[in-house]
Amino acid sequence: MSEGNQILLKCKAPINPTLKRLFSICHKSKERLILNSLWHDQGILTHELGERFGFKSNNHHNISQDLNPRLIKLGWVISKYQSGLPSESWRWYLEPIHVALQKKIRKDLRCTIIKYMEAANDE
Repeated sequence: MSEGNQILLKCKAPINPTLKRLFSICHKSKERLILNSLWHDQGILTHELGERFGFKSNNHHNISQDLNPRLIKLGWVISKYQSGLPSESWRWYLEPIHVALQKKIRKDLRCTIIKYMEAANDE
């Protein structure tokens, strides 16, 4: 059994149906760990994610880059916002696309959202 599934089994609270749906697109237990953390701790800082799971900064960044195209198809996105200076930790959120698009998200994330939403409309 994967580490992510073991953590979920230890959790006594029922899993939110939306979160359960988002878990369905995860290919790795690390992806589930990131989603679960963001779901329960909106605005977590980059270094806090790293400390929580022993990830290097670029590891969870890469996971979010891999997850976002799949999340977008479900109407969700992992977005990151500066918490101060660019050299400081960024705040991470798991939020519905319509919420993210109303905020000042990074241009590359906005383009990714539009690209995958247009592709979904073409299917």
